[in-house]
Amino acid sequence: MKGFCVEIVSQTASFRNPEFQNFHKTLDLPPPTTIVGLAGAALGLSPLMAQDFFDATPFHIGIAGHYQGKMRDTWKYNRRTKAMHIYDSLMDGGVIQREHLVSNQFTLAFCSEHLERLQQLKTAFEFPVFALTMGNSDALAMIKKVEDVEVTEGNKLQHCVAEGDIVGEVLKKANENFQFSIYQSSEPIRFDLPMRFSYKSDYGKRVVNRSATFTFVGEDMQLNYKVQGVWLKQRFIPIFSL
Repeated sequence: MKGFCVEIVSQTASFRNPEFQNFHKTLDLPPPTTIVGLAGAALGLSPLMAQDFFDATPFHIGIAGHYQGKMRDTWKYNRRTKAMHIYDSLMDGGVIQREHLVSNQFTLAFCSEHLERLQQLKTAFEFPVFALTMGNSDALAMIKKVEDVEVTEGNKLQHCVAEGDIVGEVLKKANENFQFSIYQSSEPIRFDLPMRFSYKSDYGKRVVNRSATFTFVGEDMQLNYKVQGVWLKQRFIPIFSL
């Protein structure tokens, strides 16, 4: 399987954690659906057409990166029905806080055995049709570099997204192989995230129709089993089926 990596920088980014409602907490890295939308923007496709692009051709993707800090922004919004307006007046208006990542560097891997489609996507990132954003429409992103990579295997992870509950998988295999290093955190690192949406139209309302489990790795982890991924600048980035 062949692939390429895209290095992206942005001043701000925000990827809403679906487990939070009133407070829009951000994930530390972009989720899979954000990557689909980003690729669609590069290709010049609507959200629905971008999803269809990846449904038509099997791809594996990898997500890694880091940020220098976080900040919160207060948003006021208007509800659309009269009843909701009455509720807002009683609750002192519709105000939410949204968390943002600041000074970000992300690396995205795209891999496929369908070389023509892979080249089409690579060219799109080299010459994007639409402006690229990271979560918000005003979080503009810039492509620093696009570089070919080969798919291999590895077990040392840091600042990346891995498929499944990797802490649980490591503990299951602990009796077979005790050479591992994992960590627990006060913040959750395992999330059930959307993978596909059902759209009413190209840019219309959407609802989740498929989800999957992912682990957001921060500090170094060494697994007691190997996963597929790519190496870039002496760093291993795990990949998973999109």
